[in-house]
Amino acid sequence: MTPAARSRPASFAAALATQMRVIGALLLRELHTRYGRENIGYLWLIGEPLLLASVMALLHRNGHTAYGSDMKPLPFIVLGYTTYIMFRGIVNRSDSALSSNAPLLYHRMVTIFDIVVARALLEAAGTVLAYIVLMTLLWSLGVVAPPVRPLYLYAADALMFWYALGHSMIIAAITFHNRTVERLVHPYSYFMIPLSAAFFQVSLVPEPYRSWLMWVPLPHIMELARYGQFRSANLDYCNPWYVVAVCTVLTWVGLVTMRLWRNKIHLN
Repeated sequence: MTPAARSRPASFAAALATQMRVIGALLLRELHTRYGRENIGYLWLIGEPLLLASVMALLHRNGHTAYGSDMKPLPFIVLGYTTYIMFRGIVNRSDSALSSNAPLLYHRMVTIFDIVVARALLEAAGTVLAYIVLMTLLWSLGVVAPPVRPLYLYAADALMFWYALGHSMIIAAITFHNRTVERLVHPYSYFMIPLSAAFFQVSLVPEPYRSWLMWVPLPHIMELARYGQFRSANLDYCNPWYVVAVCTVLTWVGLVTMRLWRNKIHLN
């Protein structure tokens, strides 16, 4: 093995470590600038998604589900909504990611990708913590059992994060110089709520609408999350490999989009 070949793994590890430190620093900066230390400070990280999920759960507490007795309305809605608001939060925050952090791009080690990932990780952390708090409360009240297949639940969260991150990379680059697209981001995230299957089971949707709905990756992710949480859930309407394929395409498009816009963004 040549010296150059031996140095490649070390160079990659060093570059990865540097990028992790940059993303960590951006996370701390975003956490401080967004929430500060006034009022309840950093607790707003989970306070906002916790409040939204609690309200939605109470509004749907008398709903009905069809898979089995362990899928009670409250945990069903908490799981669905907290999983969805990870997507909504990451997408909604992406339109201002570059405009509020553009000066940081003058630092050689900071890239557009770092900024987008840091914001996405912060949103994901808040929604996951909100889910844990609410589910722990419901478990203490005897309303829900712990996840029966936790690895599937983790996989659903990872796919939701990846899917939302792919969107955010594209949106962050395009909206920096296009205010029209920026104004469409929030309506888009609300439009996706009825298509996400966050508040209903895919099996209840009649054909041919169910086949049309399954072209959207979000219901697949929701079904996977329910399979991880509830014993009576199943994977009849879930194809995780389809979601992986869509996320891969979105990531590629996002990286290409950021590369095309990078020079223009750095100049501003």
